[in-house]
Amino acid sequence: MFTPIDPNLLSDLLQVARQAGATDGDAVAVTSVDNEARVRLGQVEQVVRAEEHAVGVRVFVGQRSATVSGNDLRRASLVALVQHAVDAAKRMDEDAHSRVPLPLELGEITEPLPLHDSAAAAVAVPTLIEWARRAEQAARDADARITNTEGADASSGESAVAWVSMGGALRTRRGSNVGISVVPIASHASEMQVDWWADSRRRLDQLPTPESIGLRAAQRALRRLGGRPIPTCTVPVVFEAPVASRVLGDFISGLSGSRVARGASYLAARMDTRVTHPSLTLVDDPFLPWGLRSREFDGEGFASQRTVLVEDGVLRAFLTNLRSASRIGCAHTRSASRGTGGAPGVAATQLHMAPGDTDLAGLLRQIGTGLLVTATMGHGTDLVTGTYSQGATGLWFEGGEIQFPVNEVTVAGAFDALMQGIVARADDADPWRGVSAPSFAVEKLTVAGAA
Repeated sequence: MFTPIDPNLLSDLLQVARQAGATDGDAVAVTSVDNEARVRLGQVEQVVRAEEHAVGVRVFVGQRSATVSGNDLRRASLVALVQHAVDAAKRMDEDAHSRVPLPLELGEITEPLPLHDSAAAAVAVPTLIEWARRAEQAARDADARITNTEGADASSGESAVAWVSMGGALRTRRGSNVGISVVPIASHASEMQVDWWADSRRRLDQLPTPESIGLRAAQRALRRLGGRPIPTCTVPVVFEAPVASRVLGDFISGLSGSRVARGASYLAARMDTRVTHPSLTLVDDPFLPWGLRSREFDGEGFASQRTVLVEDGVLRAFLTNLRSASRIGCAHTRSASRGTGGAPGVAATQLHMAPGDTDLAGLLRQIGTGLLVTATMGHGTDLVTGTYSQGATGLWFEGGEIQFPVNEVTVAGAFDALMQGIVARADDADPWRGVSAPSFAVEKLTVAGAA
């Protein structure tokens, strides 16, 4: 039975902190239960049940603060942990930018978001095993060239978060999750290629069938067979939707107020200037019903808000928590992220790039000739200098038609030029991704291939 940590425990710990000398503080509790089944070649390889019951406490002594966390919920252990935090805070340097919000600052949550589906949370291990087998079998049945797999996984679970301040504010939320993934191996002659596909939802009735996930994974592996390098060239590049979402996520990381405050983003001095193609408006919207990263409140207890980050290509806001907003002197966007360990960070919620009005095939016809990037490797984005360089695989297209797979290339360019060079978009964005983009075409990037 799923039993969230009682928020009264957090209130009690904050009173212990006050008695030990803390002047303010807040605490967060995370409870989660996850079940996962892994199957390979039809045989069950692993069944895992993971449970988390953890508490994090942040205390202030004046303008000095410290954060501690633990998963031993016995009172004596937690009391000792909190007293240690107060002692540690007294030895820290003062920070005039960090504080706990007052209850009156937090705002009202007028309507809870639908984030928890009891049917998704209740999916049992035998069903997860069946889903994993069906997904893997669908991939193997798709084509005789799918000769092996690295396995298939299915998972389900639920979580609960509680946040309490020393001033008496309380926030709680509960969510569910369910998902399937499969990794097939395609072979031809002496060549082998691996690819994957996965999907996850909060609601059970929104999850695609295991067969559809397995088939898509197989198609992705098969299209990589026969890949070859190409000469170095400067050409239009189309990023397929999953990769485009990763590119957009890197860009959004550059809008983190914490990163800007450290001088670690090329966008730090770009407020109210053009940073993307003028056709793009980017909005962080935490209110998507059933969104995987939707939430009613942020990691500091503030009621969530919708924030326009980029409007018609022009930068309008950085994502900030209380501390980063104070440090860089800009609007507070209620974008704190928080686990049980460490002080609040900054993160986007549901951020989507608006789709275009054609499918991916139509986008390729519109662009004509270039590289469709279907996967990238490593972490090649340097947000300090604003450079983009990623190892990639993909598909070469001419006259709008796929010609052959491409491997062993690097796609590179200035990140500023990449975002401002997005000249066209398809209609294939996945609305359930936290940071989601459709396939999009960049006017020109360098593709480094064979010498």
